[in-house]
Amino acid sequence: MKTIGFFGGSFDPIHFGHLNLAIQMLEKGGVDEILFCPAFCSPFKTNAPPFVSGQHRLEMIRRVIMEVPQFRVTSMEIERNEPSFTIDTLRLLPHEGVKYRLILSEEAMAQFGFWKEPGEILRLAPPLVGMRAGRTVPQGFPVVSMPLFDIASTEIRERFKKNFYCGHLVPRIALDYIREHQLY
Repeated sequence: MKTIGFFGGSFDPIHFGHLNLAIQMLEKGGVDEILFCPAFCSPFKTNAPPFVSGQHRLEMIRRVIMEVPQFRVTSMEIERNEPSFTIDTLRLLPHEGVKYRLILSEEAMAQFGFWKEPGEILRLAPPLVGMRAGRTVPQGFPVVSMPLFDIASTEIRERFKKNFYCGHLVPRIALDYIREHQLY
């Protein structure tokens, strides 16, 4: 049975923190593949939706992940054109011969209890939590410790506004796309 890590988020823009978490889950988390699922808009962020369109975020992810054969991207939530709940997306994924694990950062894990139907998410895609070394997570959640990559998309967008260098935070292919389309 194939195990797929389901990795949702705004990815506004995708950055090295996202990629590091995904790679760590492949190497240490027991998943065979990572499915990136950019949200049209998080239900928790309806008052502050993503800065750039879903199509631009989707294309940046496609370009960035193309060199990693175990990475895929789905446009399911972007195509809905409304805030998406993880449980609804998980229910729509094919489950025959596949086991899902929800990929979470420790920041996302802190909010997990407020998500729609967290118990059902636990059943359909038990979370794997990427934690910085020395941190703890609630009992019952498998943890993958990883080096500190303290990167936030908000910080990156601010750096773009100020015309600061971002090559240490965002892959070159995404930076080229951002410049080409004047996104931030």
